[in-house]
Amino acid sequence: MHKRLILSLFVLLLCFPVNRLLSQGTQTKTGNDKPLRIEIPVHSTDETYRLVPVESNGLILFFKSVETVNDTMTKWYFALYDKDLKSKWIKSLPVRTGLEVRDYRVVNDTLTLLFLNTAKEKGILFKENIIKVDCISGMSTIYRLTSPENAVPVRFEILRDLAYLGYNVKNETAHLQVIDLKYGKAADYPLSAPGSSSLITGFILDSINGNVYTTIHKQISKGHYTYYLQKIEQPGTMLSETEISTISPDYEILDPQLVLLKPDEILVLATFGTPPRKGQVRNGVTTGSTGFFSCRIRNGVQTDIHFKPFVELSNIQNIIDEKELLLLRKKSLKNNKSNTSYTPEWDLLPHPITNHNGQFIMLGESYVPEYHSENLTEFDFYGRPYINTYNVFDGYRYTHAIIAAFDNTGVIQWNNSLDIRNLISTELIPKVNLFFSSRDTIVLAYSSEGRIASKIIRGMDVVEKLDFSMIEQLNPEDKMLSESRNNMVPWYGPYFLCYGYQEIKNINSAENKKRLVFYFTKVRFE
Repeated sequence: MHKRLILSLFVLLLCFPVNRLLSQGTQTKTGNDKPLRIEIPVHSTDETYRLVPVESNGLILFFKSVETVNDTMTKWYFALYDKDLKSKWIKSLPVRTGLEVRDYRVVNDTLTLLFLNTAKEKGILFKENIIKVDCISGMSTIYRLTSPENAVPVRFEILRDLAYLGYNVKNETAHLQVIDLKYGKAADYPLSAPGSSSLITGFILDSINGNVYTTIHKQISKGHYTYYLQKIEQPGTMLSETEISTISPDYEILDPQLVLLKPDEILVLATFGTPPRKGQVRNGVTTGSTGFFSCRIRNGVQTDIHFKPFVELSNIQNIIDEKELLLLRKKSLKNNKSNTSYTPEWDLLPHPITNHNGQFIMLGESYVPEYHSENLTEFDFYGRPYINTYNVFDGYRYTHAIIAAFDNTGVIQWNNSLDIRNLISTELIPKVNLFFSSRDTIVLAYSSEGRIASKIIRGMDVVEKLDFSMIEQLNPEDKMLSESRNNMVPWYGPYFLCYGYQEIKNINSAENKKRLVFYFTKVRFE
């Protein structure tokens, strides 16, 4: 059966001012195949609305209002909507002014948010808040904690009553902070020797034994950086540290991710590139990926090292055209190199690893920064005009996605790709969704220009080529003029949420007015 993204069953409109939430609007059932959609009038696309799916409980919408309490606190509003987008509760919560949401996790019907201080104010004791919101009742708990100046969070995870925060401080050692959410206490552990420079790039939790496995990027010598895998036991004792080596000086690991196969057996999946030339980039980090890297670390010993240049991927011709591929091969031949010596180089935004049917799936999105030029007339000391040209950043243009499945030894089983068309974002966040419509059939989908793009694959095979479905407006006469900060995220089962900011015009309106809204709508794949 031809599979498409279709929209759900009801029409619903909720209107409330930007600075506060009011009551539920009227639900109107108008028949099948009508969008279940909510629109919130906004003044600009800089509003702070955030949306978090909480599986079958519905979704939580939250934002920072302009209301203050005692000149030191700002009210944040939280609202729960059920699966039919009916409002279940609305709560306000005073949060110290200057704190912003940096990350969040949903575990066991609880939304846990990490707030960090963004304002450089002296005398602030609490620079970090963790707030738990019960998705059923709306009850909340606040933990006020401290973190060093200029701390940059990297990863935030929850395991039972503990929260784990990995963060970096410029030119200092990386840290792992463990917060006891039952008693509100925190412990902070440095991950390398005092005075040394290191970066934590990620970690995973062993839910059975309570151990933490971290990836650390450490400076070994001037211009020389190496990744290490660390095994850390509660409370912060390092049990082992193993270098993640490429063996060859011609390769540099990028964005390593960890898969816990079993205690003391870790699968490392990453991309690789060529080491930077002197002065090319900072911190010894290569900017472009040229292939996939994998290895296993068993009891502190690295084994099964694999490299797969992108040029060797079976579907490479679907990502770059034959002319470009031919030029790469001619360049290799001219310089008496192998066919894999010259390969496409992309900046890739990696997704978390997906474990499905014993395979570990990597998905990465390629992007390029995009600018436009603006000319400005200025005057010199004598009043003579001259033209100055400036490059203005428009955002990151997404070009394609690469997907590859690995077995537990790190060998690629299959790979595929997805074209990403007309998608540009000022925020560098994952845009492509991966959905299993059956045991071995995968849907890759993203939203752009008021449409949902989808492609259906089965391993190496393409079941259905790239197809587009419109995201319906609230009224048939509504026309989307522009959109920004749009996204699509998985919800529960075959359902997704599309949301963002849209400027809309009703073509049948006598007043011919435009409206700017933050919207979210329910989408089902079948």
